[in-house]
Amino acid sequence: MSIGMQSFLVIIAYLFILLGVTLYSVRSQSVKNVEGFFLANRGVSSVLLPLTMIAAMQSTFAFLGAPGMYYLHGVGFIVLVLSQGWCALMVIYFGSKINGLGKKYGYMAIGDYFEDRFDSRFLKVWSAAISALMTVVFLAMQYVGSARAIDVITRGEVPYIAGLAIIAFFSLLYVVIGGAKSVVLTDAIQAVILLVGIVVAAWIAIGPSGGIVKLFTAVAEKSPELLSRPGPKGLYGDKNWLMQFIVLPFGIWLCPHVWMRSLMAKDAKAIANSAMSIPLSQIVIYATATVFIGLSGHVLLTGQVVPDTVLPMLMNKYTNWFVAAVIIAASLAAGLSTINSMILVSSQLFSQDIYKLFKGKIEEGRNLKISRILTVLIVLLGVGIALRPPQALVGVVIDVAYTGLAQLAPAFILGLYWRKCNRAGATAGMTVGILILFYTRVMKIAPLGYPGFLWAFFANLLLVVVISMSTRGEKEERLNRFFAKA
Repeated sequence: MSIGMQSFLVIIAYLFILLGVTLYSVRSQSVKNVEGFFLANRGVSSVLLPLTMIAAMQSTFAFLGAPGMYYLHGVGFIVLVLSQGWCALMVIYFGSKINGLGKKYGYMAIGDYFEDRFDSRFLKVWSAAISALMTVVFLAMQYVGSARAIDVITRGEVPYIAGLAIIAFFSLLYVVIGGAKSVVLTDAIQAVILLVGIVVAAWIAIGPSGGIVKLFTAVAEKSPELLSRPGPKGLYGDKNWLMQFIVLPFGIWLCPHVWMRSLMAKDAKAIANSAMSIPLSQIVIYATATVFIGLSGHVLLTGQVVPDTVLPMLMNKYTNWFVAAVIIAASLAAGLSTINSMILVSSQLFSQDIYKLFKGKIEEGRNLKISRILTVLIVLLGVGIALRPPQALVGVVIDVAYTGLAQLAPAFILGLYWRKCNRAGATAGMTVGILILFYTRVMKIAPLGYPGFLWAFFANLLLVVVISMSTRGEKEERLNRFFAKA
């Protein structure tokens, strides 16, 4: 048997082990309603929630996209780590508040909050549509990364399309069979695997360069622009770097599969622990391991290199087939943990916010059945998008998914803390922000040199504030659901 096929068998064994974990979780507690299917009955503990938060936030982005960004653009990409302090604070403050409101009023998704806070069915569906669209794009990129990793590590014996079909099939099984409970359990296992795997991969990548000091010395001699901003391609100039530090955290935290962790939490301790897990995991992955892997690729790899394949190429070249296969299994752990969460939350957005808009109240058993059917359709949609993959995953995720989701932030956060924030302001801000974002992206323009999504975000924020202050607010009885009486 060839090395490529032996590597493939290691990956398949890992996928079946995860399937066994899923079946075990179902046997221990069957899924009986949509709250159990989507939110694990709001009972995820202070031990499991931090692990599932790590797994949800660390996708194939960590193993493939991040090394590729350091390979292409150098250390400027570390802005991703610096911005994560904001995400941790968002989990503590905003996550804790939405957890309490969710338990009190039965919120299943972000659209439920918007409808309740602003008395607006339009905002419920509009926010759900934005969330679903951006999440499906993100989901497709996870499929792309996982399939590329399988293709490279098997030396092309399991080509991209076959790898894509395999990952889609197993990810669908994990979610349809077990729902949120199995996703949380498999996430906890995969969080540990991916953290260990990325550290081992960095150690392997550094070795041929002679250690960290010699690696940085070699990079300084070969391509010194990689060790400073804005990098060799000029991507991380002051404006773009500042923008990512300001806007990016909102987009990351408002990813539905991340945001929903706050609704799943059992108590305040679980939320606090999950907040602490964010900067700690980001430092391990993005401030150390992937820096070393990306820069090692620049020193050690020759010829034309697709940035997202830097890690598997280094593993193939500098370690034996078994270790390389295990490392790629760890990258699949990162991808699958995010894929599973994204499938689950996309199904929720479509079934609970959009489908029910047209069908009204649905009997519990039928609702659960429809949710599972929509899960299958979402996987097929994600696979369809992944059939024509981009060269760099990170660009798509940051430029499309994160920036689009960040447009939910002004209305969401101001609605939590400002009584005057109203339906007119929230609707105008969110709508105009999305229009500016996509117009500037389609037209490929950056007014005054600032990226389009910075204009979109601050125009959104300004409109929410100005229109809310100049129009009638929400009714007092509705506001009193969210704010103590004066």
